[in-house]
Amino acid sequence: MARIVRVRRAPRRPPSAAGTAGWLRARWRRAATRPDEGAATAELVIAMPLVLLMVMFVIQAGVWMHATHVAQAAATRAASTAAAYQGSAAAGQSAGARTLAAIGSGVLKSPAVSVTRTATQVRVEVTGTAATVVPGVRWRVRAVVVRPVERFVPISREFEISEASPAGN
Repeated sequence: MARIVRVRRAPRRPPSAAGTAGWLRARWRRAATRPDEGAATAELVIAMPLVLLMVMFVIQAGVWMHATHVAQAAATRAASTAAAYQGSAAAGQSAGARTLAAIGSGVLKSPAVSVTRTATQVRVEVTGTAATVVPGVRWRVRAVVVRPVERFVPISREFEISEASPAGN
């Protein structure tokens, strides 16, 4: 037959005011010996989001700079095409749009190419928005290129005479 053995524990005393005060004093003494316990966690909770936000802004700045270079490349290509001999503003607009489609579709959002050609110069403006890394940040991109138009200018009769005569120089 199995015997059941009961283990007796000392009865608990009801908490008294002096016992609670003693427990609190001991707790404060332990905390005073290690005052910075848990400080690393609090610092990490505050510092890490700020560090991550700073890193994201650095990446956002890199994306904006890349988008600016893409817009500049498209504007340069459009200006060169539109400024060519017997070129047109429509040809420049088409060249700029093709360049943006080829190299800028991921980084430059909602691009617009504006080409203005006069008798003497071509002005191309490419605008858009850089891709977003930081939520809520929309950085605009703008590139402007102005070039002279290639055109045929016949040599004037006065120029021929001054070049031909040795006294003219």
